[in-house]
Amino acid sequence: MALQEESINECSMFPRIITKIYKQCLKRGCFPKRWKIAKVIPVTKPANDNSLDPSKYHPISLLNMGGKILDKLLINRIYYHLYKNELLTKSQFGFTPQRRTMDATMQAKSFIEPILENRGLVIMTSLDIQGAFDSAWWPGILQGLRDFNCPRNPYKLSKEFFNNRTVVMTTKNYSMENRITKGCPQGSCSGPGFWNILYNSLLTLELTSRSKAIAFADDLIILTRGETVAEAENYMNLELRKIQEWAQNNKMKFNENKSKVMLMSWRKRK
Repeated sequence: MALQEESINECSMFPRIITKIYKQCLKRGCFPKRWKIAKVIPVTKPANDNSLDPSKYHPISLLNMGGKILDKLLINRIYYHLYKNELLTKSQFGFTPQRRTMDATMQAKSFIEPILENRGLVIMTSLDIQGAFDSAWWPGILQGLRDFNCPRNPYKLSKEFFNNRTVVMTTKNYSMENRITKGCPQGSCSGPGFWNILYNSLLTLELTSRSKAIAFADDLIILTRGETVAEAENYMNLELRKIQEWAQNNKMKFNENKSKVMLMSWRKRK
C-alpha cells in the first residue's frame, strides 16, 4: 500500500518537473542541443518520381518531441506579441489565422476589377523564391524580431534556436550529418511563423501607389496598373528592382523558370 502511494506521488510530481524545465528554458533562452538535431526525410514532389535533382524533393524534418514542445511554446509567445500589437502586414494570407487562398484571390480581384472597368490595364507578376523555406536567412528573421520589438526572452530563445542546428540523413548505405546555417525546418512548429516574420519585410516595401503585393506563404504576386502597356511595364520594373534588392539583402534568389507575367485588359486588340 505504501509503495502504491509512493508511485502515485512520483507520477503527480512528473508534470511539475517537466513544466519547470520548460519555464526555465523560456526564461533563460536555453534550447538544449540534443533538441536541435533534425532527421531529414526527402519527400519527392508530385510528377518528379524519377528525378535526381535535389530541388525536386521536400526535405521534411523529423524533430525531437521535447524540442517541438519548446518550439511551440516559443512561437506562441511570439504570435501573441505580433497579433496583440497588429505588427504583421495584412498582405500575407498564408499561415495566418482565419485567412485563406480565397481571401487572397478576392483582394487581387478588388484591385484589378475597377481598373479594367475604367479601360485601364494591369500587369500581374508571380514570383517564386528558389528553395523558399530552405533559404530563409536567420539574421533576417532575427532582424525582423528586433524590428517588432520582440520581448527579450522569446528573442533570446529564438537566437538560441538557430544556433548550432544539425541535420542527419540516413540511407541504406550511409549516414550523413551536417550543420545548417539557414532555413525554417519543414516540420517544425515555428517554421511558418518565422517565415512570415522574414517575408513581412518584403511585403512592407514602399511600392508606388500603382502597385500592390499579395502573398500566400512564399507565393507572391505583384499587381501594377497603367494607362498603357509601356507605362505599366515601367512601374512594374521599378517594383521588381526593389524586390530584387530585398532578395539580395536577404540571401535569396527567385526562380526565373517558375516566375510568370500576365497582362490583363478588356481592350480589344487592333
